[in-house]
Amino acid sequence: MTLIKGDHGALNVTQEARHRILAGLGWDPAGKAGLGGKVGAALERKQTHHDLDLFCFTFDSHNNFISEVSADHSMNIDPSGKIYHSGDNEEGFGEGDDEQISVELKELDPNIYHILFTVKIQTGHSFGEVAAPAMRLADGFSNDDFLKASIDDEDGQNKDIFVFAHTYRSGGEWRLHHVGEYLSTADHQSWREELSRFLTVK
Repeated sequence: MTLIKGDHGALNVTQEARHRILAGLGWDPAGKAGLGGKVGAALERKQTHHDLDLFCFTFDSHNNFISEVSADHSMNIDPSGKIYHSGDNEEGFGEGDDEQISVELKELDPNIYHILFTVKIQTGHSFGEVAAPAMRLADGFSNDDFLKASIDDEDGQNKDIFVFAHTYRSGGEWRLHHVGEYLSTADHQSWREELSRFLTVK
């Protein structure tokens, strides 16, 4: 599947086991900061490392919020146990995905109609300062990618939130919408409340 920003398509997940999909987030560690870099980061109240976190938000058929899954240990699994986070990676060390969220679609709570995947930088940086940030949505059985996106383009240079993808129920199947929009906590202090506007299916 190849979707450009704004496109919709069928989410043809492998019909085996739990019909699992996974969202993956990856980035490279920040270079070792010298004394000047550390002083500059301190003056700007930024960390010298880059900590990105992967989020998943679920909503019902009326776009009402249901639950959040994130790297926070108190929110790393949804109440049904069908959506779960792999655990926090604070610096981007390691190959492949640094954080993942898995969703078992086969027995997912029928009240969940919308699933939105996002990423937020937790250390006061913007995507323009992070090395090779990227996201993907993949088939959990085959690991084949449905959708991939680099998130360091010009639109995100001064932003710290990226709304990646929206999966939703439609006519008995799951569909995928490539959102590809940036937000900034400086502009949207209640950014979680902003997310419901991305659920409108056009």
